Amino acid sequence: MGALGQQAWTLEQCMQRALERNLDLRNSALDVELASQAHEQAYWSFLPNLNGAATHGYNWGKTIDQYTNTFATDRVRTNNVYLSSDVTLFESGRKHKELKRSALDEQAADKALEAYRNDISTAVVRAYLDLLGLREQIRAAQEQATSTQQQATITQDLLDAGRVARADLLDIQAQLAQEEYTTEDFSIQAEKSKLHLAQLMQLSPEQMKSFDVATPVISELVLVEPTATDAEVMAKVVASNPAYAQADLNMRSAEYDIGITRSAGLPSISFNATLGTGYSGRNLEPIGDPVPDGSTLIGATEGGVPVFAPIYSQDTRVKSWSKQLNDNLNESVGFTLSVPIFNNLRNRYATDQARIQYERAKNDLEKRRNVLQIDVQNALTAQRGAYRQYISAKLALDATEESLRMANERFEQQVITAADLNVAKARLQQSTSQLINAKYSYLMAEKALDILQGIPVTL
Repeated sequence: MGALGQQAWTLEQCMQRALERNLDLRNSALDVELASQAHEQAYWSFLPNLNGAATHGYNWGKTIDQYTNTFATDRVRTNNVYLSSDVTLFESGRKHKELKRSALDEQAADKALEAYRNDISTAVVRAYLDLLGLREQIRAAQEQATSTQQQATITQDLLDAGRVARADLLDIQAQLAQEEYTTEDFSIQAEKSKLHLAQLMQLSPEQMKSFDVATPVISELVLVEPTATDAEVMAKVVASNPAYAQADLNMRSAEYDIGITRSAGLPSISFNATLGTGYSGRNLEPIGDPVPDGSTLIGATEGGVPVFAPIYSQDTRVKSWSKQLNDNLNESVGFTLSVPIFNNLRNRYATDQARIQYERAKNDLEKRRNVLQIDVQNALTAQRGAYRQYISAKLALDATEESLRMANERFEQQVITAADLNVAKARLQQSTSQLINAKYSYLMAEKALDILQGIPVTL
């Protein structure tokens, strides 16, 4: 779009730029990403989880070694390794409802993004047409002022020739001043409208300096009397309008929330499995054969003869890491039945709140439909009214142009005064302004209906 700073922007380019730069629209697109990820996460929630853990520690002081079941008083190193997994087998359909709700939420986020695009497009179209209409008003006012300036020159010549009174020249000059003021007023309004359009497009200050819009040949458009009924247009709007679709999806999502919160108060069944093993620094194994190492008195016979038992010494070492992991392997599986009995009525109130939210969503859907109905009625009424105004203004313009032509001839023949001529000029200016207003009111209503019905906007 950088190169477009040196050339006139079309309506399509203005809308595209506004859509690209709007930060709220970008956030809406991020909301779509979040909703998409939540939908994907709902799919993955059906699978079992898998968690692992490992510990490494030392113990000083008297303790019972868990792998040898012996007392230890020296420093003992221990390691533990675990794997665990669990999966919900039955939860009253909670996960299925969450999956369906997340799908609706993703669709609603998409529709919200589309609806926001429509809002921005409508604002750009309105600002663009306002600017074009004001510029046409400026051209018409300038032409009127030029004509009056010429008339003032002619009147000055007539005054110098003594054919008209000075009051006639003053009346013409006063009319010229009024027309120049009107031209300047339209110019100021056009500058404000241009600034508003540039702000919607979020142009930089440097880009605003060279910013301008293309001027299509609006005068060659054929205005057609609207024939569609409110019901026909409303049917198309309801079928295609993203804001209405978003409200409908939100209502259906809220309905699933009721079932989700209700399932939290019902029994659930889950399956779990664990796998664990470990290592101990006191888990010893013998090395080689026992070696005699004296004897020890263990008792005496009936005759008093001492009885000795041999003593053997045995070298040992700590079992290897791999062998201990294999020897200490432990596996377990189990099922858990969870039955909520009393939880301070949290589930009951959560379900009631979900039901209230659903009722609100239903009201929001009806409210959205009512708003669209009003928008359709207003746009159609404005379009029909603008069409009738345009036809009337066109007839009035033709008549006032002929009236002014005749007034100029009569003024030159000194049949009427300059005040009478100014009245004819004022009527022409009013008819021209009314024709322009009617034309752009018709176009704005037409484009608003196009956006409501999802029809691409072109000019």
